[in-house]
Amino acid sequence: MPKRRRHRQPADFSSELKSTAEAPATVLSDLEPDDLATLLLERSRVRPVVVISRFAEEDKPRLDGDSIARELKGVADVVVVTNGTFTYDLEKLMPADTQIFGSAARVYPPGLKWTENPYRSPLRLVQSRADVEAVTAQIIRDAEDLAFSGGWKTASPASRSDTQESGLVKSIAPDGTRAVLELSNGLQVFLPAESTGLEVPLHWILREGMTISGAFDTAKRIFSIAPIQPPVPGADHADGALVPALVQSVGAQSADLSLVPGHSHTLILSSISSNELDSVADLLTEGEVVAVRLHRSNGHIALSMLDVDDTEPVLSAPQLVPGGGPWLVPGRDLLRNTPEASSTKVTDKVLETRNASPVSGATALKTTELALAAERGKREQLETELNELRSANHRHQVHEAELSADVMLSRQQTVEIADLQQERDRLRRDLAAANTHLSDLRKKLRGVRKEEATAERVFLDPAEDFDFRLNLTWAVQIPAADKNRLALGPYRLGEDFLQTLHEQPQEKQRKALKAIVDLLVKDPARLGLREAHQLRTHASGGSEAVTRNNGQDVCWRLYIEQNVPAARRLHYWKCADGVIELSRVAVHDETQA
Repeated sequence: MPKRRRHRQPADFSSELKSTAEAPATVLSDLEPDDLATLLLERSRVRPVVVISRFAEEDKPRLDGDSIARELKGVADVVVVTNGTFTYDLEKLMPADTQIFGSAARVYPPGLKWTENPYRSPLRLVQSRADVEAVTAQIIRDAEDLAFSGGWKTASPASRSDTQESGLVKSIAPDGTRAVLELSNGLQVFLPAESTGLEVPLHWILREGMTISGAFDTAKRIFSIAPIQPPVPGADHADGALVPALVQSVGAQSADLSLVPGHSHTLILSSISSNELDSVADLLTEGEVVAVRLHRSNGHIALSMLDVDDTEPVLSAPQLVPGGGPWLVPGRDLLRNTPEASSTKVTDKVLETRNASPVSGATALKTTELALAAERGKREQLETELNELRSANHRHQVHEAELSADVMLSRQQTVEIADLQQERDRLRRDLAAANTHLSDLRKKLRGVRKEEATAERVFLDPAEDFDFRLNLTWAVQIPAADKNRLALGPYRLGEDFLQTLHEQPQEKQRKALKAIVDLLVKDPARLGLREAHQLRTHASGGSEAVTRNNGQDVCWRLYIEQNVPAARRLHYWKCADGVIELSRVAVHDETQA
């Protein structure tokens, strides 16, 4: 056993460990256990320390300290020690149940709370080579979780001591809680989602490979891009635009939706469904990204889902960080799924005790007094060594009994934990399936309500019925504040118009009515979205426009729908008397006036 250095100043091992953010693991070979114990029990330590123990007789350690150190670069310090005398001595210097032994690893969090509750620093034991991959992944998760549950989450907007830096986004955690950035000097640091102040997952506002600027806290090694000022809601969208929104909260009669973080707009039941017996909670899901119609009224924004079709194109949400992409994407919901918990595998500990029983037998072949005295001396020496071995063996047996008791308790706890985990996993699967099924049913219910809101035929006369349906569409589509300004202009029906309209499915007819409203109210913004243009005699761009009455009437067309097979178009005549004559509903490649 090496001589204990009790009365000296421990080596400054902490400074050596600080280099592990840029270097492989540090292997303790010529340092004393009290150096490591001093580091682990240092109250002011700010980063987790991963201690890996290995067997001295192994040519290739089961846990690769160098690769683990590279994975945890900038997150935690990594130390590799040799099992045996070093780990026995370290155990005496550490609090109960916090030791390291065998082929295993343990992550020691910053601070000293783990000394009161050893389960805050669980031992990860490698029982066989088959466990290496799973244990390695668990160690990395432990270190990351402990790092981000400590100083990382205290990140705040830039202070006077922070420096302004630019960093390349190297990776983003799948759950969006954190990102790894590489600064211009090659140092890798972390960006927690909490530092943005937006309560938005990082993968909604950032992209891997982009460069961002912000404040770097050199003490905590935390990067921050706060404060981020979201744009004004709907600033870049015209009245009547279809935009994505995030469902923040849902009640029975209303829901709060956000176009940008930090701003919410209340959507009442009558703006979602025409059925008064419906509940908003049956139609919307908290965390769902939905398409809504944006209306402006006296400087205020109002949202509606009554006239939203699933096939209608949705405009992009604004970018919260330049180059990071739109923060809302239809179909990418923020459903409150319970994250999968890391399972802890409790393995049996086996203590191997090797007893050496030197046996010596000597037959006195000589009768001389000198030979007999020599044999007596040898026997006394062997008896002394045997007593020492017996004492050591007794200590090992006591230690083995203590470990056996721990193993028995661990096995019992393992069975109980395994049963609870299986039940928990089953409930989580059932809950996830139920949430998915419920979300699908709500989407179907919204579609059914839209179908119920449209009557098949109100008047026997086709022209009167069309005029009623057109005025009804105008009344729903145009906000109350804009009805005087956006009144329907004069129109007449072409000879084939009603026939071509009635040949379309109900869904296409509703879309055609919306397009005709946009045409007859003569709002440039609405017509711009429909991309109204003259109908040409041929597909080539330089061909003449289709006309009649010696060129006084010109045929035009506009989009009824886009980005769908056989997209429909509306053909109409701009007549010399100022009246719009509706000609036909056609597919996109039809050129007949």
